[in-house]
Amino acid sequence: MYGTLLGISALLLGVFAMNLGFGLQSSLLGVRAGIEGFPILVTGAIMAMYYLGYLGGTTLGPRLVTKVGHVRVFAAMASLASTVALLHAIFIDPITWVMLRIMTGFCIAGLLLVTESWLNHASTNSNRGSVLSIYMVVSLGSVAAGQLLLNVAPVEGQVLFILVSALISLSLLPIVLTTRSVPALTPKPRMRLHKLFSISPMGTVGCFSTGLIHGSFWGMGAVYAHYSGMDNQGISIFMACVVLGGMLSQWPVGYLSDHVDRRLVLLGLSVAVALASLILALLGDYLSHEALFVLGWIYGAAAFPLYSISIAHVNDLTNSEDFVPTSSALLLVYAMGAVIGPFAAGWAMDDFGPAGMFYYTAIVSIVLSAFALKRLHFGRAVAAAEKENFIAVPHTTAQATQMAGQVSDHAAEGKEGGERNA
Repeated sequence: MYGTLLGISALLLGVFAMNLGFGLQSSLLGVRAGIEGFPILVTGAIMAMYYLGYLGGTTLGPRLVTKVGHVRVFAAMASLASTVALLHAIFIDPITWVMLRIMTGFCIAGLLLVTESWLNHASTNSNRGSVLSIYMVVSLGSVAAGQLLLNVAPVEGQVLFILVSALISLSLLPIVLTTRSVPALTPKPRMRLHKLFSISPMGTVGCFSTGLIHGSFWGMGAVYAHYSGMDNQGISIFMACVVLGGMLSQWPVGYLSDHVDRRLVLLGLSVAVALASLILALLGDYLSHEALFVLGWIYGAAAFPLYSISIAHVNDLTNSEDFVPTSSALLLVYAMGAVIGPFAAGWAMDDFGPAGMFYYTAIVSIVLSAFALKRLHFGRAVAAAEKENFIAVPHTTAQATQMAGQVSDHAAEGKEGGERNA
């Protein structure tokens, strides 16, 4: 394991720099849009376009990699994303920002595709699960740290956009200078959505609802904090608390879901998201910023594991060979919800003020809770012996789900081997 970590350390540094830049950029754009006087509905549309571009990137990215190779795709996407970050500061116009957000989403999908396929190639069956966990920590940790960079310079100027561009450019170095062999990219089939729903209505609805919730936070969380009266420091701390809360809760919640019905865990998480959202919406104007930070941590701790638990529940109901196509379809379902999330949150904030964002997530969470109750009553419970071990899966590309699938296959082979030797 030590040798593998040493081998991927440069790549992880690149991931850290990349996500540091993109984490800063997301909050920076939301706050800057408010300062520039963009209507909240327009801001929601701008932020939603990121996920539209991301969908395009996950579809076209593998074809580009197959044609021109990993290194060239990564270099092209990083260069374009770095340039796009600077263009935000030059052309401060809603329509231009819509186009730039589409391009950013497309580039990030390509960058993550190359990164995750490289990580998968560099890891082995015995350490792939550990590598995936480390990758998750580095990714979310750097996104959280990126929020704090909002304090480095005034949001009104161009310095922060230049910083975003520089960080994205730095992520190029480990890839273009690597001497490691280039991994092969194999096609990833995707299950049809109607078949996916027939296998697991709970998992499908859970992933879509998670997209609705996460999309609204990533797109409009900083906008909420800005219009709630927080300064740049408060906005950055609030955003970082939500992300860190979500990062640290993944494995305890996953461990719990290995021992109780995952639908019950999804019910508990959705109820917790609804309660945290309602408190933030109803009492946000009366609470101190410190209290909002704590509530943000709780909100993130409940909201972020929804995706991994939903995927784990679906995989409990599928054969191991269907793990990748199923998870790829679930990622598509998540992204569809994430496209809608910022639009819907922006509409709610336009009608109800900043609290509208959390009224919206409360409604989504309550509907998800009701659906989970229904599935607990009518659906089939999965016996403990039939469950796959929980693996925290980032909602990035199909490469991450392939890594998780290979971890599960290796664990199953080990279990079968142990039974034969018993």
